[in-house]
Amino acid sequence: MKILRCVFLAVISVIMLFSTSLAQAKTVLYIPADDRPVSLEYSVDTVKAAKFDIMTPPVEYLAGRGRLGEPEKLWQWLFDNCKQADAIVVSADSLIYGGLVDSRTHNFESYVLDWRMRRFNHLNEINPQARVYVFSTVMRTPQASIGGVEPPYYEIYGPSIFLMTALQDKEEVKGLSSTEQKTLKAAIAAIPKDALEDWEKRRAKNLKINEQLIAATKKGQFSYLIIGRDDTSPFSQSHKESRLLSKVAAGLPASKYNSFPGADQLGMIMLVRAYNDLTLQIPIVQVEYSMGAGGTTVPSYEDQPIATTINEHIIAAGGIVMTKPQKPDMVLAVNTPLNGITLEAESISNISAPSDGVCQFVNSIEKFIKQGNKVAVADIAFANGADNSFMRALSDKHLLMALSSYSGWNTASNTLGYTIGQGMMARDMSDQDRKRLLAVRYLDDWAYQANIRRELYYDTIYPNNGSLTNLSWLEPVLTQRASEKIKLFARKNLIDIPPEKVKVSFPWNRMFELTVVVEN
Repeated sequence: MKILRCVFLAVISVIMLFSTSLAQAKTVLYIPADDRPVSLEYSVDTVKAAKFDIMTPPVEYLAGRGRLGEPEKLWQWLFDNCKQADAIVVSADSLIYGGLVDSRTHNFESYVLDWRMRRFNHLNEINPQARVYVFSTVMRTPQASIGGVEPPYYEIYGPSIFLMTALQDKEEVKGLSSTEQKTLKAAIAAIPKDALEDWEKRRAKNLKINEQLIAATKKGQFSYLIIGRDDTSPFSQSHKESRLLSKVAAGLPASKYNSFPGADQLGMIMLVRAYNDLTLQIPIVQVEYSMGAGGTTVPSYEDQPIATTINEHIIAAGGIVMTKPQKPDMVLAVNTPLNGITLEAESISNISAPSDGVCQFVNSIEKFIKQGNKVAVADIAFANGADNSFMRALSDKHLLMALSSYSGWNTASNTLGYTIGQGMMARDMSDQDRKRLLAVRYLDDWAYQANIRRELYYDTIYPNNGSLTNLSWLEPVLTQRASEKIKLFARKNLIDIPPEKVKVSFPWNRMFELTVVVEN
């Protein structure tokens, strides 16, 4: 009897010690890809709402609009603070090149990049107990680019570069017709030799770094690695390089490595992975699609069916996908376009009148919530903004503030990463914080991106011959008008959020994104 009692007390002691260590394992060091709100403020706010401590470097070390990132200062900050961390989540683009845009425009020699890459060894030596989560990107191949986020020549020759690489990739995968072969030759001829050499040289450096990151993962240096495919297409140089990297990564399990479309959501996915690992959670996720193409949809700016991308995101976040679990930890409701084609949210097709299919999908969401399920919504029917008809149906059913999370911004993968991350972390949030995070997404993705941004083009930008990528002297006027419109929208649609608590700004001096703050 004494022996059993001693064993019982010993087990209780171990459990208490283990519980105490779990309670203390809540400090994350985070280096984002740059200082945009989706990279920094929104991600940090989510982690804090989930009651984790999160440390970030001084903002002046991070890449910003018109400001290069400071890789050496970021590394030094990381070395100085990493002993305090239970988890370290870092952007390789920031630590190697300075930031996401810097990875496309830098002129660092290969030996400098290799030297920075080797510093990951130091990180493991300083704090061998900390879990290290790294996210990187395959350098993007956009069809066009304006606003100084690519080398200057890309604004002129970008369409030809994209076409060339798309045809070269297709040639390797499927072959080309005689007409396509002629088009390929014409595209190559249209690109100046020095511009093409510069672009290809930088891509080769990026590919080599990603190969080294995969090798480090195989050696056990990282708890998890994601390599995102930024602004990719079914055929492109980005898609081609991802095929090469998949061969390099052969043998790495999905519990250690993944690669999928997108870039801006990667920090959020790695943060929720760290959160789930540190709290010993493996969320079971049930995925439900709206009527129509559903999981077969291949969204704009991406290179594979969304069902594949969703599974990869959930696994990378530390979850499991199950078709019909008895009691899922989260239901992921995915609003896809009926025909599988994701138009821009600013298009005239983005109307507010819900179709029968939209109403049916919203009814199923309501049913899941009434059954006691946590529901996260990924609104990807349109690119770069919410689906007005879907949002109106959710509002009419009074479901907006009943969700665990919502996202509908930028690319489909960007949306997925945010709603999965915030949805999984919502279980530790107060009701007030959950609603505040929802309000930020509604005011950003629905109010601004799908509606107000377009209104500002016509009532402020175009009449004053303004620029969408450099607001210049119009910024104060635009900020005031955006604030007035956002607050009016909040008053009409978000009765739980006092309009006077909403603040907005243009963080990168361009129309593409807005910072929305909802004060407590």
